[in-house]
Amino acid sequence: MIYRKGVFAISSLAVTVSLAVGGIPDSMHPDWDLKEVSIPDKYKTMGMGFLSDGRMVITTSEFIGGGEVPKAASIDHKVLIVTDPGSTTPTVKEVANTWLQPVGLTIVNDKVYVSDRDGFYQINDIANPGDLTKNRTKIASWPDTTKWVNGYTWHQFVFDPVYWQGNFYAPYSGSIRPGGPSDVPASTSYSGSFLKWGMDGKLSKFAGGLRSPNGVNIDPNGNMFVADNQGSWLPSSTFAHMKSGKFYGHRQSPKRDSTGKITVDNGKNWAEDLPYERPTAWLDHGNVRASPSQPIYVDKGVYQGDWLLGDVNNPGLVRIALDDVEGTENGAVFWFGKGFGNTAINRMAWGKDGSLYVGSIMKIAGNWPGGDKTAIYKVTAKATATAFDMKSIKHLADGVEITFTAPVDPASIAVANFPVTQWNYTRQEGYGLGKSAAASRTVSSTELSADGKRVHLVIAGLKDDYVTYFKLGAVKSAAGALLWNNEAWFTLNKLSTRTWNAAVSIADAPKRAASGLDALVRNRVTGAGVEITLDLPGNVDASLRSLDGSEVRTARGAGSLTLPTSGLAKGIYLLEVRQGAQMLVRPVSLSN
Repeated sequence: MIYRKGVFAISSLAVTVSLAVGGIPDSMHPDWDLKEVSIPDKYKTMGMGFLSDGRMVITTSEFIGGGEVPKAASIDHKVLIVTDPGSTTPTVKEVANTWLQPVGLTIVNDKVYVSDRDGFYQINDIANPGDLTKNRTKIASWPDTTKWVNGYTWHQFVFDPVYWQGNFYAPYSGSIRPGGPSDVPASTSYSGSFLKWGMDGKLSKFAGGLRSPNGVNIDPNGNMFVADNQGSWLPSSTFAHMKSGKFYGHRQSPKRDSTGKITVDNGKNWAEDLPYERPTAWLDHGNVRASPSQPIYVDKGVYQGDWLLGDVNNPGLVRIALDDVEGTENGAVFWFGKGFGNTAINRMAWGKDGSLYVGSIMKIAGNWPGGDKTAIYKVTAKATATAFDMKSIKHLADGVEITFTAPVDPASIAVANFPVTQWNYTRQEGYGLGKSAAASRTVSSTELSADGKRVHLVIAGLKDDYVTYFKLGAVKSAAGALLWNNEAWFTLNKLSTRTWNAAVSIADAPKRAASGLDALVRNRVTGAGVEITLDLPGNVDASLRSLDGSEVRTARGAGSLTLPTSGLAKGIYLLEVRQGAQMLVRPVSLSN
């Protein structure tokens, strides 16, 4: 082990530590308490939100089926208000019923809005509702609902809406047929849209190319993220940032006969010619998520800025931490806990008491939830966080930086404890097809930050548009605790030119003023090579390194230096300048 400027560095020749026997945590996150809400009845929760006085509002549906349209409205489809939901004696009040099939709600200034199968409604009166079958006003009709009795418009939901600056937004299903294939024409001119509308009810298309997006939510800055479900043109489920005018990958497939010959060209849906936007995070099918539901933003605590995501066919919750690289997000997925048992988690909302409330629709039962109804849950952060956990992953020019919730034992960061594989997804018309074989990546060295909470992994060959999978071995905290969760799936959408800094984290780096060699070394790439100008006395040692750390050019001198680049391949290299105890590492791009 080498100690250098407050950094522990362990090379690839370091002593090997055998991998721990890891797995998906079967319990709730140890820093959070989980209990059932004490409501006498259980519901199939399709929407959830909170009024300003702390009362919870939910929508329920008794009809789940396989995506088909209910033939009539049902008195058992309700909007309910729960008073004191976190107490031992909550009360429930019914304020509206007889819906076709409600699939979401949102609350704006204590007014309740519901997305039903045929349109968007405002509840008229939650204090003295009167006739519960009529306590609503229709604001918007969904596109071409008269076609919903026909086969190819199966699954045509407009899922849970969100509100931002005077407008509502919601994901609208793409056009698919029973069984899930997309070999049908687009059922409407809005097929697969991320819809936008105001109180006038006029619909517009914010983005497109969604398949079966059972979940959307919003952060405090108005960024909206959708969870979409695996199927045709979607080799695995996704978590995606909705951006205006972008296409998210779901297409209309041609109809083929038994030999694969095209018999009907179904044409395009409206969004297929828009610029494609990669998902923020691929959710590895069956391992991470299978049928993701509503995400929710975490606005405080250890994981502030992250997202939690449920699923109706895969247990528990996962957490997604974002890595912003010049406006493009990479997404790291971690387990958050499976203490809900076999509950099919569908909707979530933060209560006014600071707890997370989690609604379900029965139990995980294969392709669709089934069995008995399950509880609404309350998840509350403990006063003190003690779990040793991975917090985030960020890309660097030569690998990644993993941040932990507590200082790491330097003896446990041997490269053998960081096995890494990568694979990618190619969208294909076949149902769920397109995941490539996994390929191993070599961690050549590791370093620990000065505060002990960050580990730098030097990894050659990381590719963008790939998922990087980490399953850590016996990494321990400085206090001797093993990781609560040792798995992470990191979707790398944009390669960064950021470099490791043992003293300052990536998040803090932009805030620090230039100092030391940062302010005294200038460089530029010319036809001759990398030209370096030094505004300091005395000699320096300069080198150009490939991303795997190999030194490819060196020079020593004062005033100005040139590192010739003739014969080097295009790409990103690391410029390293040293003088005494000071060192600067800066990325440079060779494009000629």
